[in-house]
Amino acid sequence: MLYIRYVKLDDFISYLRTERHYSEHTITAYSIDLRQFANYIKAIFDKEDAKDVNSAMIRDWIMQLSEDKVTNRSINRKISSLRSYFHFLIQREDLEKNPLLKVLPVKSSKRNPVFVMKEDMERIINITYEDSFFGKRDKLIIELLYATGMRKAELLDLEEKNFNFSKQELRVFGKRRKERIIPIGKEIIDLVKDYSFHKNSLGIKETKLLVNEKYNLLSRVQLDTIVKKYLSLANIEKKSPHVLRHTFATHLMNEGADIMNVKELLGHSSLDATQIYTHNTIEKLKSVYKKTHPRSE
Repeated sequence: MLYIRYVKLDDFISYLRTERHYSEHTITAYSIDLRQFANYIKAIFDKEDAKDVNSAMIRDWIMQLSEDKVTNRSINRKISSLRSYFHFLIQREDLEKNPLLKVLPVKSSKRNPVFVMKEDMERIINITYEDSFFGKRDKLIIELLYATGMRKAELLDLEEKNFNFSKQELRVFGKRRKERIIPIGKEIIDLVKDYSFHKNSLGIKETKLLVNEKYNLLSRVQLDTIVKKYLSLANIEKKSPHVLRHTFATHLMNEGADIMNVKELLGHSSLDATQIYTHNTIEKLKSVYKKTHPRSE
């Protein structure tokens, strides 16, 4: 176990959960990354104390990850996990210098986001969903993800009280419990009201909006399974809730939405994260140019 003066990784994980309010998904990823690194420096360098870690050891680990065919994207996440951990130690005055200062992220090719074409999305929305409580739930899930661009964790955390029907607004708590307001239309409101009415009529006590077949909180895996079922109607390789987030943003951009507004709707802290959606807009412009300009050939 990597430690310094008895400061173990578990202390850092507790800090992420209680003070930084990171999602359990992110905490799990950080924990795995850090324990992998701790095991590596113990096995290769026979070191267990964080104060003995230097940039050369970290670069050696990165090279090993690369040789093991770990993607550059994953390597950069692991570097970020380490950087956060050592910054935590410096804040606690258990360490004077961050060994990550001289370690740069590896170059990673930008991947265009996978999204559902507009006509495919219309077909998914307009199919006949099962005429039951869980059919209503499934339709609500697909409609909410597409209409709001919410993250998976944000959707699962929703409660009926987050909806302001009169103002047609939805209050969402994103990463690190950052609050944002998303506008919603009448169709979404009607779906939420109908679903909630049936949920209450069944005497379901779960306060979170979405429940599983046992009337307990819907899990991440169960949500993935539901979304995958309906996205199978679209011609895309990846089928996940995040694809609908990409679809929400891409369709907005392609219809001329301002990138700063899209950034706020998605809850991005940096414009860089939103700019991946400009590629699809450029591709649309190329298509229009090719079809309409006499000198496009």
